Amino acid sequence: MNVLHLLGATEDHGGIVSVVRGIQSATAAEGVCHAVWVNKCFQLRRTPALDLRFSRFALDESDSHLRLLGRATAALPGLLRQLQAEPFDVLHAHTRGGFAVAMLLNRLFGRRLLFTNHTYANRTGLYRRAAGWPGFVTAVLTPNMARHYAVQPDDRNVFVVSECGADEFWQNPLPLARATPPLRLVGVGNLVRWKKWHLLIEAMAGLPAELRSQVEFDLWGPTPADAAAQAYAKELANMAAQPAVAGRVRLRGPTNDVAGVLRAADWFVLPSTNEPCSVALIEALASGIPALVSASGGNVDIVQPERTGLLFQPDGSADLGRQLERRLRGEFRPASPGDIRASVAHRSAAAVGQEYLRLYRRLAG
Repeated sequence: MNVLHLLGATEDHGGIVSVVRGIQSATAAEGVCHAVWVNKCFQLRRTPALDLRFSRFALDESDSHLRLLGRATAALPGLLRQLQAEPFDVLHAHTRGGFAVAMLLNRLFGRRLLFTNHTYANRTGLYRRAAGWPGFVTAVLTPNMARHYAVQPDDRNVFVVSECGADEFWQNPLPLARATPPLRLVGVGNLVRWKKWHLLIEAMAGLPAELRSQVEFDLWGPTPADAAAQAYAKELANMAAQPAVAGRVRLRGPTNDVAGVLRAADWFVLPSTNEPCSVALIEALASGIPALVSASGGNVDIVQPERTGLLFQPDGSADLGRQLERRLRGEFRPASPGDIRASVAHRSAAAVGQEYLRLYRRLAG
């Protein structure tokens, strides 16, 4: 079986590309071959390798819906030629740019395909209508995302299929308990404003001095090339240099060793609001590390509050600080590393790959 993933990605980073890699690895033994449709400027920077198909006009994301539709329309003739030259059994669209291409293929040419929605869009109507179109199968990442789009999983056109972490995180040794400070917090993700890393720095700065001295935060992730991300990274650097947290907040830059980063941490932190279904969060829990996350998005379906982690009020640095203070004062103790790992066993690449394999076989007929 041959599957073409419609991403339109321009860079080799981010959770969606990681998920495609996980599905590829998990289904290879079943004879499934995966190719990935990306922008012509895309360059492989991580492993395992991907079998790429390039388009000059492909685009994954944009703040402008009109731009996404325009680029999808421009990319469509080249994609149709690609499909004629190399028939694929299944088309699997991801990203908002992939959704635009999928709509055109389905409505204009009657093509059956699968679209995995990886975002919490503000405008939900079109995604909800598309979930009812004949031959347009939709996967959402968690039950909370299904509620956001007001779609009902029905074993026909709408399914819930999680993002997945790499299988190695379930195979690595579990961490040993550490009782002495500092409490080592870690964040993994792009330095973009919607990730809201500044909330944690604000929360740390607001802690009583005796507690602030017991916590450190390392943030690992690239800064995208766009001007907004570059400006946000500078803001974070300035915040990290303020006297209250100087030396305790470190912006580490990109890493290809997420497993090693997590091994050096005590807690994982994810302050973004409506994070769809974080791969880094799944991999942190699979490593046996508890998490401090906002009570929104996919987090509420992934983290078991007061057991595998703590939830704080979205966009609330004060509540984030209160939850952090609970941990520092010993008022909360998470489940054992083994139990934390077991809580996300169904989100491994091996497990999620089998779910997608069933959908692929259904679509291929």
